[in-house]
Amino acid sequence: MPKTFITSRPNLDLKMPLLRHLLAVTFASLTLPNIAYSEEQKLSPDEPLKLRLEDQLLVRPVVPDDLSPTFTSSKKLDGVMDRQMQLEGDAVIRRGRTVIKGDVITYDPDTDIVDVEGNATLLKDTTYFKGTRAKLRVDAQQGWMEDPDYELRGIGGYGTADRVDFKEDNEFELEKLTYSTCRPDNLDWYLSASRMDVEQDTKSAVGTNAVLHFFNVPVLYTPVFALPVGSGRRSGFLSPTYGTVSRGGVKGWDITVPYYVNIAPNRDMTLFPRYIEGRGEQLGTEFRYLDRNYAGVVKAETLDDSAYGKNRWALSVKHTQNLARGLVGYTDFSKVSDNLYVDDLGKSLDGVINRQFNQEVGTRYTNAGWSILTRVQKYQTLQPDPANQVVLPYDREPQVNAKFVRNNWSGLNFSFESDATRFTYKGLSSVDRTFSAGNRAYAVTSVAKPFMTPGYYVTPKVTLRSTQYTVDPFPGQADLNRNVTLPTFSLDSGLVLERDALELNNIFNRNILMTLEPRAFYVNTPYKYQSDLPLFDTGDAGFGISQIFSENSFAGNDRIADNNKVTFGVTSRILDADTGVERLRGIVAQRVDMDGQQVTLTGQPQAQTKRSDLLAGLSTRLVGNFNLDGLVQYNEQISKLVQQSVTASYRPEVRKLLNLSYKRSVDIYNRATTDQYEASGQWPITREWYGIARYNYDLISNQVLNRVAGLEYDADCWVMRLVHRRYQNTSVLTTSEIYMQIDFKGFSGFGNNSIDLIRFNIPGYEPVSPNPAPISPFESYE
Repeated sequence: MPKTFITSRPNLDLKMPLLRHLLAVTFASLTLPNIAYSEEQKLSPDEPLKLRLEDQLLVRPVVPDDLSPTFTSSKKLDGVMDRQMQLEGDAVIRRGRTVIKGDVITYDPDTDIVDVEGNATLLKDTTYFKGTRAKLRVDAQQGWMEDPDYELRGIGGYGTADRVDFKEDNEFELEKLTYSTCRPDNLDWYLSASRMDVEQDTKSAVGTNAVLHFFNVPVLYTPVFALPVGSGRRSGFLSPTYGTVSRGGVKGWDITVPYYVNIAPNRDMTLFPRYIEGRGEQLGTEFRYLDRNYAGVVKAETLDDSAYGKNRWALSVKHTQNLARGLVGYTDFSKVSDNLYVDDLGKSLDGVINRQFNQEVGTRYTNAGWSILTRVQKYQTLQPDPANQVVLPYDREPQVNAKFVRNNWSGLNFSFESDATRFTYKGLSSVDRTFSAGNRAYAVTSVAKPFMTPGYYVTPKVTLRSTQYTVDPFPGQADLNRNVTLPTFSLDSGLVLERDALELNNIFNRNILMTLEPRAFYVNTPYKYQSDLPLFDTGDAGFGISQIFSENSFAGNDRIADNNKVTFGVTSRILDADTGVERLRGIVAQRVDMDGQQVTLTGQPQAQTKRSDLLAGLSTRLVGNFNLDGLVQYNEQISKLVQQSVTASYRPEVRKLLNLSYKRSVDIYNRATTDQYEASGQWPITREWYGIARYNYDLISNQVLNRVAGLEYDADCWVMRLVHRRYQNTSVLTTSEIYMQIDFKGFSGFGNNSIDLIRFNIPGYEPVSPNPAPISPFESYE
């Protein structure tokens, strides 16, 4: 039985031995959280006590209740010591982390039972109860309380109940209760339920027969609910998303009510029942699993579409599994029922419709520098617009690829890659493809010797590539059996010069370093005729900062550009000398072609120029969270900027951001091929209201490609989002949708639609938090 100490305020007398002992024990057990003794100090009768300040509050280890002494205090005390006693007037019993208060408390130390009459109060950890009367067993924390007001301070929840029963293992049960995270003077929403069981050790709270009231209007009934106590996962409804959608010729309500199922610590499932007016009910699900040797996600949805007249579905499976040491098997498979599925029913987040679905299964092996891939890869390519047919890609049935990389191998960087693939084409004609199928095998070996110092580097490199084709033409065309072997030599070199930029210290208000980094890159590959070869997986690599310093101007393995080119570039950086943060970077680069490139994708000769377009780029990360990135491409032959891209962002605070971008490109005839601008942002309108928007406009077609506008309202205990979006699916299809979502803080978690939609469309967007901030361990200190 824990030792009991008693105080009675009207009879306080320091001459009493019991009280002197009580005060000694009491003060010895207290910890002043903001001061501590210095270890060098020694107590002496002749030297005064010195205290030193601590820089933070101290949290002492928790003493179990059954090992803690019991303290009592009151204005009046009746009874027999160590027998039944009665405390009246501001009566308090404390043991460890438990505090019991009331007008009148009757306590029997033998049974450890407390009877409380009037203003019965129980505090323990982050829970608080106050009712009319209570009966408790202090050590076991068992008993009951009538008409309690309660607080679950760990999640910021409040409420009332007819009765609470305290059970063992830190569990209690509330009957006929209300629950809310709103302040009592601003009760915008509350939950009324017949029962709720709370297990503090497992951080779970589950109730039955609940009705959600929003501004005193019943809006939702659920036979079972679970509160998000702590950070643990719990089964229950997520925030519903509802709105109106107009696409595919059908306009009406679109409502989704997700339900999360916590199956096990390493498995869960989310159900997505969805109603689309004019089409019917859709059921979707996402199942996630994780194990030591495997993991994956399975997504599926189905709808008996009354507007389409058929059943429509979508399936996605991603699975990885450890088969042996270093060997992993995987599946990445997705498919939809028809060509218009994603346009009519898809949940595009960024306005870009995915119309090519990967269907792949394979293995990966990695060990000691080796990486081996074996796979079969097919595609489902949708054709929503008959007037603009999409060119089908070649399938890989199968592919075997092996790579070996060893850097600093006797001072050399060595790499080897070998690949053998069978390509097949699903198309029925040779309009878009030259060959119906084919085999391709290649081997690439490269050796580089880097010479590096803090001030310069030189890296010569030799590469040998050999490719063998055996292809099957369409009927009426000739077979092809051919080998292409070509060597490539490259030399990459550069300097790194650095100085203290004292003249910039006042501008940036900090110590600044400036660098100057000239670079020269030379590549030589002899010419070989390749126009008769297929294009299984090859395209133009484009023209940019990274491509201009590469050995091949093609992306893929079916073309090797003939080269006798040297690229010159210079980069300058402004760095924070104390932290190394890059504040500004500028680069200028140009390539000189000494012979003229003859190899092209189509076999058609291209315009020969001695010097390539001039590239210039600028990137800043300025103080005050203002960032600017720009890239321009200047053509000397027509004296025009043929490509320009500028992106700027301003983020002074959380939930304050503006993004601006502009892209334009022209052909050699100065005709615009791309001309778009975009603006997006999030900004507070008032203390509670936030505005969110995105506007993407194409100046060539004079069309709005993607438009998003919305509002967020952050109330005391709930958050509302209203989002309208309109985007161009194809040249003839447009989707318009309005979604609204309400999150009740401390009750419903986030859904999947509007939050992800906004985040995809507005870079840097920060949603309003749906849950109360975690409390300090000192907040409930009594």
